[in-house]
Amino acid sequence: MRYLNVCFLGLAAVLMLASCSSSDDSTKLGNWIKRADYAGDARYEAVAFVIGDTAYVGTGYGGPNKGARLSTFYKYDPSKDNWSVIASMQDPTDPFKNLGRTGASAFAVAGKGYVVTGCDSSFNSLNDTWSYDPTANSWSSKASFPGVARYYAVGFAIGDSGYVGTGTTGSSSTILSDFYRYDPINDTWDAITSLKDKRKNAVSFVIKDSAYVVSGTGSSGSSAYYMYVYDRSKDEWREKSQIRNATDYSYDDDYTTIARTQAVAFTINNKAYLATGSVLNTWEYNPVTDRWDEKTAFDGTSRTGAVGFTVKGNGYIATGLNGSSGLDDLRVFDPTAENDTNDN
Repeated sequence: MRYLNVCFLGLAAVLMLASCSSSDDSTKLGNWIKRADYAGDARYEAVAFVIGDTAYVGTGYGGPNKGARLSTFYKYDPSKDNWSVIASMQDPTDPFKNLGRTGASAFAVAGKGYVVTGCDSSFNSLNDTWSYDPTANSWSSKASFPGVARYYAVGFAIGDSGYVGTGTTGSSSTILSDFYRYDPINDTWDAITSLKDKRKNAVSFVIKDSAYVVSGTGSSGSSAYYMYVYDRSKDEWREKSQIRNATDYSYDDDYTTIARTQAVAFTINNKAYLATGSVLNTWEYNPVTDRWDEKTAFDGTSRTGAVGFTVKGNGYIATGLNGSSGLDDLRVFDPTAENDTNDN
């Protein structure tokens, strides 16, 4: 039972959400629009990946007792605004084995989705890899993640490879910075350059074949303020602007509400959006200028442990935790529109 408390450590630290921005959201652009509720059990600390024009969301805490680690998955069709059930994560060689988990990582590459690492129902950190084939509607076991077992890591895909790194082993004193690349053709993992600092509960996003890691909690237990971009051609991480007032220039004077943990990120038109988590404000990142611009705050129920994804050029947020209640709602964000509360 050594992991009972530590699996909930990151969650307990963020249940007290920060208040909305003190500035007037009516002066900011961005409109959140409610879409069809998630069809499965309300949940949090789930994963999401996108294959083609379809989003897939599953795993996480939820169910009738609100604390079960789930293996169920549903897919979202944005053209129909409709969710439908798909195969649950299941070991085809052992149908009675429970693959439910929380705090896992996910990515999609070469037409398949992958779920890696996490924390299981026995409070053990995981290092397994599972692949979802949408054509066969089935899951299969792949080569195990080679790093130490972990959860609260980040995952993303660049080109024909998937990447997973950072996170925690379950010990409150062990936060990680190592990263690994997955080759789906050969079903192999190999180590790449580690992130320049350790963190858990961060987010990642990809813009034009460059992957960014930002936010989360650092090894000291404080907010992680440094943002990095990964150059796969050189296998190196480069530091970008910090997400705090770190300079004598005016551009970052208002960056006080960017840093957060258990947030989500998605991309729209080659810009990234950071929302929800332990701070409610929504921020837009422009990789050309390396600057952040505040948008309309998320106007659904405040939450941590949600999922974010981009499908057909639109950014979405679904599920999450508010207080002790799991959530099942879905919202899409239009960064160029004026806020309209009637859309909620």
